[in-house]
Amino acid sequence: MSLGLLFKDEVNGFYRSKVMIALLVGMPVIAVLMYLLSPDLGGMPLAAFTAVTISSMAGLLASTTLSVSIINERTQGVYDLFLVRPVKRSHLLVAKYLAVVACVVAAAVLALLVASAYDWSVQGTVYLGELGQPTLVVMTMACVSCAVAVLVGTLVRSVLLGVILTIYGGNQLSAVIVLTSLENVVSTETSALIGLVLAAVVLASSVVLFSRKVSS
Repeated sequence: MSLGLLFKDEVNGFYRSKVMIALLVGMPVIAVLMYLLSPDLGGMPLAAFTAVTISSMAGLLASTTLSVSIINERTQGVYDLFLVRPVKRSHLLVAKYLAVVACVVAAAVLALLVASAYDWSVQGTVYLGELGQPTLVVMTMACVSCAVAVLVGTLVRSVLLGVILTIYGGNQLSAVIVLTSLENVVSTETSALIGLVLAAVVLASSVVLFSRKVSS
């Protein structure tokens, strides 16, 4: 089974999950409510406010779901079934990781488009040109937090411990990386590059550990 087929299968599974419903529906609704209830925003458009709001929320939901999914499948012996099939061990984790990140980014883009439509209907203007950096922040946090979630899911067998480590490990680590750009220590692009490199290293380490555990 190729990586592409595994990726398609994981996307279909995640897309139908309750988490994806929360991302597609919950994020725009929460962003709008927080925007309407938050005073003194200095005329910030809803699109920009939404990008900031969903940057951590989307990554947190997706990463915890990812780590719990891997832990449950490991404890139930799901991956043992692939030992007799022509499937690369690395493809199992990579497909799951890419599917979750892709769905998170798609949900974030949808939330931003909804917010931009609201700005256009209320103010008659769209601030799409200002959404490049916030969108990059969302992608960076999703990539880093989900990579850590894969590593946690590979190492631990307790769902509770996995959730705790994912929240206080992956989400906090991604937040620290993003803060370097928000505090003007480095540019947003440099921060994103650091995050993507770190995510790749963590994911590669997870694949190596996972292959050894499944094969043993």
